[in-house]
Amino acid sequence: MKTIFFILAITSCSGLLSQQVVTTAGSTLENSSGGISYTIGEGIAQTLSAGDITLTQGFQQTNIFISLVSELKDAGLSVIIYPNPTRGNLKLNINDFTMPGLQYLLFDGNGKLLSQKKVESYLTEVSLSQMQSGIYFIKIQAGTRELRTFKIVKE
Repeated sequence: MKTIFFILAITSCSGLLSQQVVTTAGSTLENSSGGISYTIGEGIAQTLSAGDITLTQGFQQTNIFISLVSELKDAGLSVIIYPNPTRGNLKLNINDFTMPGLQYLLFDGNGKLLSQKKVESYLTEVSLSQMQSGIYFIKIQAGTRELRTFKIVKE
């Protein structure tokens, strides 16, 4: 009796646990030996409606911020960039700002050079207040030698 009840419970609940996804892309590929279907999107946890308003809740990966992208191990240069993410000005603390030809280069997410400035003090401010929200990169260089690259998030 318990077995029949268990089987009945599982089969009747399978329709309630179907998967849904809000897709951004996907496709189905087939040939004579088989096929594959894929979807890129966000899994839906729950959909709520009230009148003509619908709210779909899902699982979204949290923002992951990587501060240091690359570094030259023997550079002997300590660089601290904060706040990251930022809404306005970014501060660069560089321990050896007297290094010959020390400069920062600011790039957008596509690699376009937005600004370039010589580092002349321990604390240098980089203004991002006029920039759109997104991902930016700051390279610290001594002449043409790249010392550090940082990924910056502008909110």
